[in-house]
Amino acid sequence: MRRIPAVIAALGLAAAGAAHAADPRQANTALLERYFADVNAHDVEALKDVISASYVQHGAGQGTGLAGMQAAFRQDFQQFPDFRMTLEDSVVAGDKIVARFLITATHDRVVQFGPGGPSFAPTGKKLAWEGISIWRVADGKFVEHWDVDDVFTLIQQLRAPPAGGKQP
Repeated sequence: MRRIPAVIAALGLAAAGAAHAADPRQANTALLERYFADVNAHDVEALKDVISASYVQHGAGQGTGLAGMQAAFRQDFQQFPDFRMTLEDSVVAGDKIVARFLITATHDRVVQFGPGGPSFAPTGKKLAWEGISIWRVADGKFVEHWDVDDVFTLIQQLRAPPAGGKQP
């Protein structure tokens, strides 16, 4: 029986699994990459593998829990079918992940910020705005989130008339 662990170790199988499990930074980096991949694939169902059902959202405009985040992303994807997030920078330390990212999308549908909020007629313009998020991780999933998105820059772009056009 003692030979089995020795054989596994000799093959390097135990070391690979143990290194990943023993390195939370590596695991949290992989979690962040998976989140961005799922969002960019517009796969809201896959978010269940990275976001806890009891996820706490501290920012405005997004529901709490996994279901709230899935609903928020569904709305984003409906308003912006080519919605894409690009990770620009990240810091992974302990149970926290901080990410700075760029969001791009085309304004080819009506955009409205919440029920009763202002709406913006399509301009066909390419949009870009930035955000910074902080997540707390537990049990291999995001469990808490704080964020700041540059909505001011987004609204400026939505309000500006298309090139050579008039304000809608």
